Amino acid sequence: MPDVYVAGGGEPSPTRPIEGSPQADVKTEPGRQVSENRGQSIPREMISEILRKAGEMPRKALWGAYSVRPGKKFINEQMDEEVVLLLRAHPVTNSGWILLVILGLILPGLLVVIGIFEPVPAKFVFMGRLIWYLGVLGFGLEKFLNWYYSVFIVTNERLVDIDFINLLYRVVTHVNLNHIEEPSMTTGGLARLMFHYGDVTVSTAAENPNVEALKVPYPDKVVAIVSELAEELEKRRERGE
Repeated sequence: MPDVYVAGGGEPSPTRPIEGSPQADVKTEPGRQVSENRGQSIPREMISEILRKAGEMPRKALWGAYSVRPGKKFINEQMDEEVVLLLRAHPVTNSGWILLVILGLILPGLLVVIGIFEPVPAKFVFMGRLIWYLGVLGFGLEKFLNWYYSVFIVTNERLVDIDFINLLYRVVTHVNLNHIEEPSMTTGGLARLMFHYGDVTVSTAAENPNVEALKVPYPDKVVAIVSELAEELEKRRERGE
């Protein structure tokens, strides 16, 4: 499985950072890094207060699609860095491919009952059904892994966007909190209103202008937390902390 989350140990995998964001990292121990910009982070003890201002508390909802202070670690996590939000696309967005998988599993049985395969030798029918089921299950597994490992992470230092492409390839983009501008959210449509999910777009001061969390639950909460983190970091910089 891809090592999106690690418990410590192992060499960090390559990432693709947003151009213009700080990239000079110094290794301190296997699986952990410390940024040279040590002053550009928020102390862990302040995270609870920031969450309170945003109207949130530590919790896990929607099968892990919305987790506040989940206690997870991830690839290239820096020293003194803590995950504040761990986000995936809302589970309801998986309904389309789940229905396709269910239909794909039922279809061969229905065709056999109808008798469409009567002229075909039984051994060929069996092999055909086996190959069909393997293909359907492979399709479902790929879709599930894409949902589970494509995550958007908000920490007390930066935003990390992990796009899972396949078992051998993923893209990791990150931007420090001090490089972001005002985040915004986009919602619309009956499904998004009913299940309360939408897109969160964070403008940055880097060459690549935006970081996006697509179809995530409670986009208003995400925007509020990111705004509070960025505001608190700016206050600390103004105070010279």
